[in-house]
Amino acid sequence: MAENGLTGKVIGLAMDGTGYGSDGTAWGCEFLVADEVDFQRAGHLQPYPLPGSDKAIREPWRVATSLLRESFGNDWQDIAQGVGMKEHCLHFDLLDSIMSSGFNSPLSSSLGRVFDAVAAILGIRQAVSFEGQAAMELEATANVPAETTYPFLIRYEEGSSILDFRPLIRSLAHDRIRGRETAKIAADFHSTIISSLAAMACMIRERTELEKAVLSGGCFQNRILLEGVTRQLEKEGFAVYIHKRLPPNDGGIALGQAVIAASLLLAAETY
Repeated sequence: MAENGLTGKVIGLAMDGTGYGSDGTAWGCEFLVADEVDFQRAGHLQPYPLPGSDKAIREPWRVATSLLRESFGNDWQDIAQGVGMKEHCLHFDLLDSIMSSGFNSPLSSSLGRVFDAVAAILGIRQAVSFEGQAAMELEATANVPAETTYPFLIRYEEGSSILDFRPLIRSLAHDRIRGRETAKIAADFHSTIISSLAAMACMIRERTELEKAVLSGGCFQNRILLEGVTRQLEKEGFAVYIHKRLPPNDGGIALGQAVIAASLLLAAETY
């Protein structure tokens, strides 16, 4: 907002790795009705466990087990082996136990971790040496035109729109097991994320009548995602604002903090 000189309420799409949210969970796929001083969480990705907590960030295969478990229930271990994660099968029972109990498995609504998990499911990257590595390699793999959009669900619950990727994960995993070309699965995954984010923004616009959409967060370093979401939102009639001089990841946080502080001080002086 600050970079584009915006004031007043907007629909903010904050897509990132993991950041501590106001409800005590790790956020990262958030749809915020926001202005310079405040925000309301209008929508988010359905939370899922991060088995091993910070270890799941370094080992995307752990997040993959979580999403497969959420999507397939008791059959998740067979599916995990079917997609090619057999090397980790000795850990499956333990991970299932800690996710069931919630021990060392904080809930997250991160989109960045979903990219990591899909990279693991597709056999692209099981562990990373730096933040964003798996997602970057998944983006590079999606080097063919998308052919379809995988299914996803959106439901309205307790004043918030909830994005559910379980149908997406089920379809993607079945494609992997059937031996579909990895590049095509990766391309269709990106297409689905683009469509789902735009659909969420449209649903929130219906409730708020806001026409400005602001895109930020480290996930928008992915050019396929940034260009696709921008194009789709503009097609839906939104005025879309993106970063042009500042990075969309943590490098832009300081400016946002300064703007909020200045706005709060100005409001205090006014009263």
